[in-house]
Amino acid sequence: MYLKKIAIIFSLCLLVCNIALAKTLPNPDTSAVSACLIDADDNGVLYGKDEDKIMHPASTTKIMTAILALESGKLDEPLVITPEAVNTEPSSLGLRLGDKITLREALTGMMIVSGNDAAVAVAQTVAGSVPAFAKMMNDKAKELGAVNTHFLNPHGLTAQGHYSTAHDMAIIASYAMKKPEFREIVSKKAYNMKYMDGHTEYVTTTNRFLKSGFEGANGIKTGFTNAAGDCLVASATRGQKTLIAVFYNDDYRWDDAPTWLEFGFSFYDPSELQDKTVVNKQNVIKLNKITEQRIKHSRETNKNLAALDAAIVNKAKSLNNKTTDVADTAQQTKAKDVDVAENTKVEVSSDVDNHINNDEYKENNSSKENVEVVSDVTTDMNTTEITTPEELNPSLEKYVY
Repeated sequence: MYLKKIAIIFSLCLLVCNIALAKTLPNPDTSAVSACLIDADDNGVLYGKDEDKIMHPASTTKIMTAILALESGKLDEPLVITPEAVNTEPSSLGLRLGDKITLREALTGMMIVSGNDAAVAVAQTVAGSVPAFAKMMNDKAKELGAVNTHFLNPHGLTAQGHYSTAHDMAIIASYAMKKPEFREIVSKKAYNMKYMDGHTEYVTTTNRFLKSGFEGANGIKTGFTNAAGDCLVASATRGQKTLIAVFYNDDYRWDDAPTWLEFGFSFYDPSELQDKTVVNKQNVIKLNKITEQRIKHSRETNKNLAALDAAIVNKAKSLNNKTTDVADTAQQTKAKDVDVAENTKVEVSSDVDNHINNDEYKENNSSKENVEVVSDVTTDMNTTEITTPEELNPSLEKYVY
């Protein structure tokens, strides 16, 4: 009996601890101009600060470069090293004309050291030229839903018309982190890069977040230019849950990354964040569903989604009121005309239905106008061309680089 009481008390203590651990932390602050935190399972936005603002992506651009290289089918082919690549503005991996190295090894070095020379060589190896590779980058961005992004180069050096957003880059990084080889590369703190002649070169990461001791830290990419400021795409995995945080122009990126990621993990039950044995040898992980709490928080903290929700609610109320008024009128008309022939009743009912449908049509069109105001980019559904934000709004030009 005594042992049973102890067991009950112990169980209650565990329950209280779990509830305390699962309690959502206060909303975090950041010095970033733009930031975004997402769940990599479903790209649900957990928190953000001007996450759709057009920004310099700097070397976080190389996330997309790595994706295309990994999907090229050329990883074990020799890297094409041209004078253009060797003479690219630093930071540099230190490639030289005549070096013999595979695309796979150069890609690993590029992501760890953030080598711009390697990025150009990767682009030329995969697509034949930088412009051709940039087109591939933009096509992939569009495919992933990163519609506020436009790439002109594989490294992220400042260029007019080369831009992204924290939200878009989080989506791109989420896709990348589902690739086991990408995850392995960006989690490395150091690496012995192997050349085809047998010699190696030791490289170390620019990503201090990986060395911070933050539980589950496993990527992804740093960035810096004078125009972009300090940038960071950071990721962490606990159990089978991966979160991604993006910070653009953030002087305190190393402090903000752990704070935001810890905030994100506080949304989940501790049982979701425990390591579990994956039986499937192909490492196919069953994704978790979005929780009701996370959807609610995401929509309340994202000003665009909150405004859209409010507009939809108001339109729904208006539509319901009008539909009720029409139905009442129809009912009164029907009561007065009880002696009218059956075919006349059908005509009256038809008129009422048309009236309702017309009201619904007007309201739906009005709702669509609200949605279009929220969007920064418009897409013609009959074509593959996208109108960029600066074309829609000339004032955006100062944010496009």
